[in-house]
Amino acid sequence: MKISVKYFYLSFAIVITSAIILSSCSQDPDGWKFPDMSKVPPGALGDSIKHGWELIVKTPLFIGPEVKDITKRFAGNNLACSNCHIDGGTRPNSLGFVGVYLVYPEYSAIVDSTIMIQQRINECMRRSMYGKPLPIDSYEMRCLVLYYKWISSEVITQIAKEYLGLPKLGYLPRAADTSKGRNVYADKCMSCHGYNGTGSYVNDTTKNGFSIPAVWGSDSYDNGAGMYRLITSAAFIKSKMPFLNAELTDDEAWDVAAYINSMPRRDMEGLSKDFPDLNKKPIDCPYPPYADSIPQIRHKYGPYGGLK
Repeated sequence: MKISVKYFYLSFAIVITSAIILSSCSQDPDGWKFPDMSKVPPGALGDSIKHGWELIVKTPLFIGPEVKDITKRFAGNNLACSNCHIDGGTRPNSLGFVGVYLVYPEYSAIVDSTIMIQQRINECMRRSMYGKPLPIDSYEMRCLVLYYKWISSEVITQIAKEYLGLPKLGYLPRAADTSKGRNVYADKCMSCHGYNGTGSYVNDTTKNGFSIPAVWGSDSYDNGAGMYRLITSAAFIKSKMPFLNAELTDDEAWDVAAYINSMPRRDMEGLSKDFPDLNKKPIDCPYPPYADSIPQIRHKYGPYGGLK
């Protein structure tokens, strides 16, 4: 009888797990298509695509600040690209990579010019990863670009552009409140990301990267990263957190994003050179200079209603 009960619960767990997986898969919008990694071709090309995937989901193991080969230490923190670009960039409405290859070259307001996909990758390396650019002709850069090309091979550009970003979040009629955000963090975020926002490492070893990423501190993204902008971070939190169980209200997402981005993190050099055309600087860019006379604190925390 005990064996029967045991296998009943095992079967029940399998059914529930399968249902969750199928439900998750069925939520992908029509046209959001990408090849499974099991279909990667054999040989040198396939090896490069697979390594591109590894660089995204296991970033610190290959180009992190503690890798044995010091010439490969390109990232300045132990985050993985997939900490923000979930599921290796294959999830829609999650800063995805599916179709990214198809939209470059593309204009970038940060440098006020058209850039190649390699330059965009290096912006992430410098900002979110607090690191240094990958050489354009490096094996790592080639593998990343080939991975982007691979997962973009079954989607059309129009669909990719529609679902690459994050769902838009309505503006608050007030400034985001860091005090309220602290309470949200304690109630909904701290159990995973920790009291000090430091997350947790795989096997408690920094060079292995995070099982749960740091959201502030020296091993998190710096103040030049896209996630340091309130509109981006609030939209990400609203649609994704708590992970796989997003349940925060709009107000909670805005407030906890403000709290997280009010906490200490490393400073990126040269931010004053960003956005040469200041009229194209996003309203939530938290650092000066600006083309307007709006106080910096409002750029950082809002309210954004009525601002261009």
